Amino acid sequence: MVAEFKDSHAPSLSGSSAEQTDAPASQRLRNQARGSERRREPRFPCNDPVTVRVIAGDGSLVPATLMDVSRSGLRIEICLPLPKNTQIEIHLSKQLVVSGRVRHSRRVGTKYQSGVFILETVDESKPSEHVSDEQLSSYLSGQTRAPAEVIRVREHLVQCSACRLRIVDSYSVKPSAPRSSS
Repeated sequence: MVAEFKDSHAPSLSGSSAEQTDAPASQRLRNQARGSERRREPRFPCNDPVTVRVIAGDGSLVPATLMDVSRSGLRIEICLPLPKNTQIEIHLSKQLVVSGRVRHSRRVGTKYQSGVFILETVDESKPSEHVSDEQLSSYLSGQTRAPAEVIRVREHLVQCSACRLRIVDSYSVKPSAPRSSS
C-alpha cells in the first residue's frame, strides 16, 4: 500500500506550488481565503490526550492528542504517519470510542497531524433521556468546548428523532397569526 502524506517541510511534487508561485499575488490570496472558508461545519479546538488503535494493526494503543473536532470529523496529532483511508479507533475516555477513516495526514515538526472522518461513535456511559436545550443550542452554534460533548450530542441526534424535531421546530419560520379586519 502506498501511503499518501503531506510533509510541510518537503517541496510539492504536484506542481501546484509552481502554479501558485506563477500566479499573481492577488490570485494567491483569493485562493488561500477561499481554501480557509471551505469548511461546512465549525471546528471545536481542543488539546485533549487520547489513544489511537489502527484497526488493521497489531491492536496496540498509541498516545495522541485530539486537536479539534467537528460534527463529521476530527484532527489528531500522533507520532506515526497514518496512511489515507486507514480505519482507526480514537479512545477519548473509557466510555467513548470514535471509529473513523483517515482522510489526510501531514508531517508537522516531529509528529503527524491526521484528519479523520467519523464513521461511528460508541458511548457506553449512561445516556440521558434527551439533549438539553442548552446543549443543543451550544452544539448548533459551535459554542461547545468539550470534544466528548460534541460527539455525544452528535451521536444522540443520529439516534433520537425527537431531538432532531426540536431542531427543526427551533429553526422553522413560524407563520404569523392572521390579522383580523376590524
